[in-house]
Amino acid sequence: MKDLLSKINKFREKTVTAVCRTPDGIEWTSVKISQEGTEPVSQNRLDIDLPDSLASEDLETNDFPNFADNFKGEVTVAVQASALLMRTMDFPSTDPQEVADMVGFQIDKISPFPIDLLAVSHEMLSVGADTSRVLMSAVRREQINHIGEVFEKHGIRIHSIDARVLGWLNLLQHEKRLTGNECEIIVIDDGIDLVLAVLHNGQPLTFRPLAGSLNDPEIPAELAYEFSYTLTTLDAEYDLPAPENIHFWTLEHLPPVFVSELSEKTGVTIENSTLAELPPLSEGILRRTLSAEPHIELIPAEWLEQEKNRKMRKQFAILTGSIAAVWLSILLIFLSVFKIRDMKLASVQKEAAAIAPLAAQAAQNKNKLEKLKAASDRTYSSLECLREATRLLPAGDIEFVSYNYSKDKGVTLRGTGRDKSIITDFYTTLNKSDLFDGVRNESVTEKTTKGVRRAVFSVTLPLSRKEESS
Repeated sequence: MKDLLSKINKFREKTVTAVCRTPDGIEWTSVKISQEGTEPVSQNRLDIDLPDSLASEDLETNDFPNFADNFKGEVTVAVQASALLMRTMDFPSTDPQEVADMVGFQIDKISPFPIDLLAVSHEMLSVGADTSRVLMSAVRREQINHIGEVFEKHGIRIHSIDARVLGWLNLLQHEKRLTGNECEIIVIDDGIDLVLAVLHNGQPLTFRPLAGSLNDPEIPAELAYEFSYTLTTLDAEYDLPAPENIHFWTLEHLPPVFVSELSEKTGVTIENSTLAELPPLSEGILRRTLSAEPHIELIPAEWLEQEKNRKMRKQFAILTGSIAAVWLSILLIFLSVFKIRDMKLASVQKEAAAIAPLAAQAAQNKNKLEKLKAASDRTYSSLECLREATRLLPAGDIEFVSYNYSKDKGVTLRGTGRDKSIITDFYTTLNKSDLFDGVRNESVTEKTTKGVRRAVFSVTLPLSRKEESS
């Protein structure tokens, strides 16, 4: 039973792992959660030559590591911005279901693909009195299924899918590296994503994946155009002030020439920090996964349903196996007890069979002895009964006419007396005798013979302890 309770308690424990690609491999962050609390976060990485597409056919190499050896529990992966359609929009409702319906309608309007080919999600950035600012996101199901096949091929079922850029924003916010200005422009280049993010009071307004490389000599002019175009588009809706600066987060520091040229073309200060100053991206993704607030979740609903059913089947199998083990243990205990009792019974029966002849002889001897004692015991003999009856005669005129003795019925007396009163006294005395068991069938009448009137009586005196028949 203790093992069963232990296994049931394990249902409430879980490990959550966030996995992210890096330019030269994979890194991940894991945490174990139980009833006792959350264990310290563990982080690790693998330096491998990971194909850009994460296509299953590209991963069919003998030297590729097995994900299942490293990624434990519920696994969250992050999708790059270039694969996502992301928009921020204000909706005239605060009802979650109404907002969800509006999100689906808006994604269907702006997406070049039919909505039934997309995985759609959203998260609430802020909620006013009667409006909500919502970050919408969509990705082609084909790409999600592709990633799922890759991980499942290597023994891992994905539990959650998030956006890489949102993981970086979580880290920037957690590390207090966001200004919180009315208009804040951030460019993130992590070797996987090159994305432009515009924030309003710390909340994202838009994300624009950028093409090309920051090492391209033509990129400053292209970036200046992208900044101007993006701000012009947003001004029509949000009336944003001019940004104070543009902050680049890159793997390595930008060349001074690039910074100077871009600053000249945009007219704002260019700041540059390296991503090494922040925790790993997987930590930001993990923090979002563990957040109690609803957030972008791009995993298809049918995946969640399949995973839920799989876990239920697994838990049911464990519970059923545990109950069966407990039942089997109890059954084995009972069988052991009955086996021991059967062995003891067989031993007793064997001993009984061995002494049975002696026991039968002893029983016969006992019976003979009792008969002998009964034959020699004169306590209830006819003579002793007659002696007792005459001893109890009251003083006066009483005569016995007949005396009959029987071992079964006792003594029967007939006689006469002076009057009824003396006969009544005699009966009273007989009732007190230890030899007789009271007075039975007593009768008293008066009769006149030859002019003399006398009382005639008859009485039966059962013996108080009948002799055994010989």
